[in-house]
Amino acid sequence: MAELTDPAKELAELCQRLSLPNKSRGDVYLASQFGVGPWSSDFYRIVFSIVERVDFVARIIEALDLDDDIKAEAQQSLEHIKNAFGQTSLMNTWNTAGYGYALLGPENARAIKMLSSQVRQKVSYPKLSNEDVENLLVEVGELEKWLAEHQLHEQDFIRQAIIEGVSQFKFRLERLSWLGWGYTVSSLRDVIGAYYALHSTVPKDNSAPVAEALLGKVQALVRKVYQKASTTKDIYETGEFMLKAYGAYSIALPNGISGLLT
Repeated sequence: MAELTDPAKELAELCQRLSLPNKSRGDVYLASQFGVGPWSSDFYRIVFSIVERVDFVARIIEALDLDDDIKAEAQQSLEHIKNAFGQTSLMNTWNTAGYGYALLGPENARAIKMLSSQVRQKVSYPKLSNEDVENLLVEVGELEKWLAEHQLHEQDFIRQAIIEGVSQFKFRLERLSWLGWGYTVSSLRDVIGAYYALHSTVPKDNSAPVAEALLGKVQALVRKVYQKASTTKDIYETGEFMLKAYGAYSIALPNGISGLLT
C-alpha cells in the first residue's frame, strides 16, 4: 500500500528543507532553492502557492476537534511560517534573527507536523515516488507536443484552455512537488472542465477526428494521474470516472477541507 501524506506534514517538511543557514538575502536564497530568478513570474507563483498552502492548513486545523489553546498555538506557528515568505523577510538576510531562517525553524515546523495525524483525517493522499513523477512528466510532455501540433476548427479556444491547464499541472509537478501531490492534482480540475466543454460539442458521426483524439488523450492522462493519486483500485466507466476525478480534484483546492480520494 502506498505511503500516505497530508498538507500539514508536507508543509512541515518544506520548512525543514528551507530552514538552512544562509547569508544571502531571503529572496535570493529562496530563488536558488526553487531554481528560478528572484522576483520572476515563477518566483511569485511559487511564493503565492506556499502562502496559499499555509492558509489551507490553517482552515483545516480550525475545523478540527481540538482544544482552543492547541489551535491557537498552531495558528501562531502558521502565521510565523507565512511571514517567512513576506516582503520584510525576503528583503532581509535569510539568517537575520526573527526572519526567514528562524521563522521556518523546528519550533514552528514541529508544531504543525505534530497535528499531521489529525489533519490526515480530513485530507490525505498517496506520496509519489520520483519514478512516478518522472513517468508523468514524460506523458504530460507528449500531450503538450500533440496539443501544439493539432488545432480544432470551431472550438480551438477549448484546446487553448486545455493547454493552459496541462501547463499549470506540469509546472506544479516540476516546481512544486515539495508542496504536495494534492496541490498538484487539483490543477487538473480546469483540464477536466475543458474536457467536458469539448465533449458536449463533438458530433457523434465521427466527423471530428481531431477533437475525438484530443478527448481520448486527455482522458488517458487524467486516468493515469487519478490512479496514482487514488487510494482505491476501482476502475470507472468513462463518464463516471471523469466526473469522480473532477470532484476529487476540486476537493484538493484550498477552498475545501473534505477528504481527498479517501
